Amino acid sequence: MEWETRYAGRMGRVKSSPIMELIRVLAERRVINFASGLPDPAGFPAKTLREAAAEVLTEDWRGALQYGEAEGYRPLREWVAADLTTRGVPTRAEQVLIVSGSQQGIDLVARALLEPGDLVLTEEPSYLAALQVFASYEATVRPILTDGEGLDPDAAAAALRQPGVKFLYTMPSHQNPSGATLAPERRRLLLEAAAAAGVPVLADEAYLHLRYDPGEPGPLAAAAPGAHVLTVGTFSKVIAPGLRVAWVAGPAPVIARLALLKQVTDLHANSLTQRVVHRYLSAGHLPAQVASLRAAYRTKRDAFLHALTRQLAGKATWTYPAGGMFLLLRLSPGQSPTALLSKAVDEGVAYVPGAPFFPAGGGEETIRLNFVSPALGEIDEGVARLARVIGP
Repeated sequence: MEWETRYAGRMGRVKSSPIMELIRVLAERRVINFASGLPDPAGFPAKTLREAAAEVLTEDWRGALQYGEAEGYRPLREWVAADLTTRGVPTRAEQVLIVSGSQQGIDLVARALLEPGDLVLTEEPSYLAALQVFASYEATVRPILTDGEGLDPDAAAAALRQPGVKFLYTMPSHQNPSGATLAPERRRLLLEAAAAAGVPVLADEAYLHLRYDPGEPGPLAAAAPGAHVLTVGTFSKVIAPGLRVAWVAGPAPVIARLALLKQVTDLHANSLTQRVVHRYLSAGHLPAQVASLRAAYRTKRDAFLHALTRQLAGKATWTYPAGGMFLLLRLSPGQSPTALLSKAVDEGVAYVPGAPFFPAGGGEETIRLNFVSPALGEIDEGVARLARVIGP
């Protein structure tokens, strides 16, 4: 007898990520992959992490293999707090929660704040996995006019004054999928408008450190000290994503409530990997690691932009990312990246259609491209294949 499962109504709002679906297809095909959201594994500091793990398992194996505090490993929380403080965001350890990847941080904030029908404001386009989280809690997502310098401050101020807005979500530095960075003056204006409206800001700083051009941004919260900002950060992009170590920082009472949700979600983040990351950080390895990634990724970005100019000038336009991992390409009106995708895979190149990143619709002519994941030697050929798919 077949078991009839009666799911909660909100499950109807939970859709599979087109990126994950594409990854399943690509597992069986050999292609140049511009579709993934993955960093380049060549940049993982495997040897140093192996040494750090051995030290932790020798010196602190009881703690590393045991249950821990929901708030996270205290020395790691202290390191994050000190680092934020040096970046212009005065922070105490009690204001930091260690989470299992930044995606969990976004989910915990959404679960704590959202009721069905609440409004969440975002950039347009915005990070797909965050949009999926907000939909799962039955929120309504409303995008704000965005350009190459991030959220338009006047449009943001007007949106923040709408009734029912619970928070504004932004990736202020090198955002996914466009690579745009919120301009310095816009940062201050955004936080002032949010404060005037009494609306908190959820700042996703996943790509903060991956800057390739001059003018390195600081955390959004540094633009207006004391502003009501919840910051999500991660070590996935600068150390290794498989460690699943990230953090949320904000007012201590909010962090305490998020820690309660963390308890009922998974008790706490991984005890071993928290200690490995802390050992890595406290040994001073991160600055050299970030510098190495910046150099490698800058080279790839420049090669990608050069290939686009040579192969696709006149056929498409694209964003210029000063950092991060992605750019957004726009085809001529009427062309459909979704319709062209199977042809692209047959041609030996993969990408992600951009439409799902646009919460209010639109973006049907856009493509998200990852320029750090493919090997440097694949970039030119991959763009050439993409140009053949797009056509004359």
